[in-house]
Amino acid sequence: MYMHGIQSHGGWFEWSASLLARTGSPVLLPDRRGSGRNEAERGDTPSADRWLADIDELAEWVTREVGVRRLAGVGVSWGGKLAVAWALRRPARVERLLLVAPGLFPAVGVGIIGRVRIGAALLGQPGRRFPIPLDDPALFTSDPAGQSLIAHDPLKLTSATARFFYQSSRLDRQLMRCAPGRLQPTTTLILAGRDRIIRNERTERWLRRVAATPPTVQYFAEADHTLEFETDPGEFEQAVQDWANSAP
Repeated sequence: MYMHGIQSHGGWFEWSASLLARTGSPVLLPDRRGSGRNEAERGDTPSADRWLADIDELAEWVTREVGVRRLAGVGVSWGGKLAVAWALRRPARVERLLLVAPGLFPAVGVGIIGRVRIGAALLGQPGRRFPIPLDDPALFTSDPAGQSLIAHDPLKLTSATARFFYQSSRLDRQLMRCAPGRLQPTTTLILAGRDRIIRNERTERWLRRVAATPPTVQYFAEADHTLEFETDPGEFEQAVQDWANSAP
């Protein structure tokens, strides 16, 4: 089960998903509700629980169609937060996790004024939209081709509702209250050394605290946030393949 970021959609990650599929395992790369090709209620959700219930339903579909009960989870950027939350919710369903620059501790946010406006909107206009503060493609990658793809992507999510931002912050608070050792699946964490979207050190410290088994941590010192779009993704490709081939 492969979970994409807040602004992206499954199409951004077809290449790395194909690397996983080469092992012979089925890979489900869905667009989150209100994202990508899901046109209804763009950038919105009724609740954080609805996000997790969506994954429950997708997992049940996989079980019916493929016969697989325990899944490996992949989460990129904001999707890493969702992958961890679902692993905590359904530990018996998750065999292991691969977190790629997960958005557990963002370095980019809406700011104080944005939070005030979102809070005010929640009182009477929870569906009011606010920009997602990731409009500069250079935050994701320094590769010109990757920047062009992001800049001209008609499916990327550029705004979200006040309700979305509030429910995302609720999910943050739930994760920050996670007890030490509670995250059961074995976890591999990949971090980009030049990441300007997430805070690497805080992410690693938190994961080492909550993981039942010490996580495997890999740093790519010269990489930007979206490793998928690196000019030379060879090292990242090897890391993904190694993780895929390490399945028990």
